[in-house]
Amino acid sequence: MSHLDYAIAALIMAAVTFGLRAFPFVARSLIAHHKRIQILGRRLPVAMMVLLTLYAMNVQHWQQLSAGYAQLIAVAVVASLQLWRGQALLSILSGTLVYMALMNGWFV
Repeated sequence: MSHLDYAIAALIMAAVTFGLRAFPFVARSLIAHHKRIQILGRRLPVAMMVLLTLYAMNVQHWQQLSAGYAQLIAVAVVASLQLWRGQALLSILSGTLVYMALMNGWFV
């Protein structure tokens, strides 16, 4: 292949990548009013948070319940704050801070 062929291939790949990245922003105005998309927009963030929590809880193989007390307390803090205040950023940051504090022994 010549240098021109490589340049053409790179331009085609750049155009396809740009098109794929721009497609959701263009399609958003076309599909935003659909009822199913609106339901997904409300429920998907909570579902993803639950899936990530379950995955994170399952990654570590606890031998005893006391080995995972920091994770359980952090999950309880996140769930409580989310139910009380309804702000995901506050809940996640607080849960992360509690988890890091418990794991690093900041309360001892």
